[in-house]
Amino acid sequence: MALATTTQSIRYIAPAAATGASNLDALYRLLADLSIRGNPKDGAAPALRRYVEEQARDLSGEAFSRFMDQLYDRITGLLDSSDVAENLGALRAIDELIDVEIGENAVKVAKIANYMRTAFEAKRESETLVIASKVLGHLARAGGAMTADEVERLVRIALDWLRGDRVEYRRFAAVLILKEFP
Repeated sequence: MALATTTQSIRYIAPAAATGASNLDALYRLLADLSIRGNPKDGAAPALRRYVEEQARDLSGEAFSRFMDQLYDRITGLLDSSDVAENLGALRAIDELIDVEIGENAVKVAKIANYMRTAFEAKRESETLVIASKVLGHLARAGGAMTADEVERLVRIALDWLRGDRVEYRRFAAVLILKEFP
């Protein structure tokens, strides 16, 4: 157990020093505000978007890249969690990142698409799947060639789930995915 704690300390202290501990503290507070079952705190989602955009303006290219890596790592942790509230927080954060104007759009779309596949393939809670489908719809409306490819891939997966074995949570996820595309 001590080894895990030491490894976690190294993982989170070293990047924090490189990007600024106060930046990460503020980011983690914003993500915590989104990680609530039901409705998150008013203004939490737009606050995350504004904060990321502010960091994009204020940090150098390399520092901002480290900041985004920390954000993506934290979202991955929340999405991988068995806590539904943390899954919801990750999805709400992803939803806000779709509209963030940053220079690394291809990286952002690839990461978001990967998060969406993870959510639909690994999660079984209906509340999580419903929010994930709304985020997917938002991603599809945001557009772009790369986005269209990723969305098309998820639609193919959904159709396979409907044709395949009767795994109810997957069938539910498939219906939610397809309903986002009128």
